[in-house]
Amino acid sequence: MDQYISPEEQRLVIEKLYYSTDSITSTNKFNKLYQDKLGKMGDRTLRMYDFASKMKETDFKVYDIERFTKEITGQDIDLDSL
Repeated sequence: MDQYISPEEQRLVIEKLYYSTDSITSTNKFNKLYQDKLGKMGDRTLRMYDFASKMKETDFKVYDIERFTKEITGQDIDLDSL
């Protein structure tokens, strides 16, 4: 069975990656940098695999992406295995 990440969860992960307290501003900043390459984030539910694949293409630390995704969703992802 596929696992999914909601738009709100995506925004919260992105907020934490920017060490921010505003998920909307953080997501807008993220989309300005990466939307052309990855597509818009935080606007629709994604399969966890798709989310992880996109996040792997960013400049954020793999450890932080995995840690914050686990913290927000309760789901483990392993970017090194993608």
